[in-house]
Amino acid sequence: MQPTPPVVLRSGNVWDAETRTFVSGLDCLAQDGRFAAVGKHLNVPTGAVEIDCAGRFILPGLIDCHVHITSSGEPTEITTGRTEAAPVRAWKAARNAKLTLGAGFTTVRDLGAPEALNIHLARAIDAGLIPGPRILAAGLGVTMTGGHGHGFIAREADGPDEVRKAVREQLRAGAGAIKLFASGGVLTPGVNPRSPSFTEAELTAGVEEAHKALRTAAAHAQSTEGIKNAIRAGVDSIEHGVWLDEEAIALMIQRGTYLVATLTAPGVMADGGVEAGIEPYAVEKSNLVLADHYESFRAAARAGVRLAMGTDQGTPLNRPGENAQEIVRMVENGLSPASAILAATAWAADLLQIEVGRIAEARIADAVVLSADPLHDINALTRTDDIRLVLAGGRIAVRDGLPTEG
Repeated sequence: MQPTPPVVLRSGNVWDAETRTFVSGLDCLAQDGRFAAVGKHLNVPTGAVEIDCAGRFILPGLIDCHVHITSSGEPTEITTGRTEAAPVRAWKAARNAKLTLGAGFTTVRDLGAPEALNIHLARAIDAGLIPGPRILAAGLGVTMTGGHGHGFIAREADGPDEVRKAVREQLRAGAGAIKLFASGGVLTPGVNPRSPSFTEAELTAGVEEAHKALRTAAAHAQSTEGIKNAIRAGVDSIEHGVWLDEEAIALMIQRGTYLVATLTAPGVMADGGVEAGIEPYAVEKSNLVLADHYESFRAAARAGVRLAMGTDQGTPLNRPGENAQEIVRMVENGLSPASAILAATAWAADLLQIEVGRIAEARIADAVVLSADPLHDINALTRTDDIRLVLAGGRIAVRDGLPTEG
């Protein structure tokens, strides 16, 4: 990879996470992969690439905390994906990564892929072999025998010691995050999303191993009992959280547990239905969870639960590059546009414990330059024509709406 020249974004409206608004007329200098300075009329090094951002809106690089980036979101993904040749999946994964980056998402957490493909993809991007977002990849998730995700994106384990071993296997493979399954789910046949799976003791063992290795632990948790087991076990985030009750919400607030709601996943499946080619059992379960899922999100947001944005991208009709629709759904379900932006930037970065999500000195230089103000039109984040530039680690990845190798 060629050395990256300094980049300065001139005279833009720059997002400030503390005031939850844009500050006009600021320059942002990216050098050696980080923001070296943010302010007015900056002096910049010789040879810097200067980009006029007057009248444009500069956000931190967007973050999706729950993707399956090696999956393309085809209607039959859950069945055809099991039989597709690994090289074909890898080529598709490279395409998916490029689409995701082009949509302004510079960091994602991938919570399950067969054959550690997500880990290999993360390494290829880090090495500069292919364009894509920074990936915190979980390898395989860990589920109980016959649990949600088994045989595809999860390794089966039973009992605390076996869960420890399974988590250690993912860490040995290079996992940057850990995924545990605390309940049933929608896309696994014969599994009820209302049923808990791992016990609290099993979840605690998995969380302990993740935290010992300085990794965050996410729990797929839809059922009320499964959610509470995962919170008490110490997970960093509840994924989905379909059936939250008052006790679960209180526990999340007490312990600082994040909710990554993934409202898009059941929403697009319910909209598409069997007419789109989705398996009937999956449509039936999506319809079962949808209203309660939205209401649980609204209740958590009203109560002050910590929120981070995630799409579950890769599930049927939940396609790479369309990630920002989750931000819109969060607004449609009660968040202000400013809070939804924070959930996809600063708050998400806090959950993932990485130095992105804010445009500030010494932070990793990820940014998205928009031609429209998302505070006034949150849908601007979903329109690729409005994404004029993407900066990833100080390197220009998209310019004037077109991908570049930087």
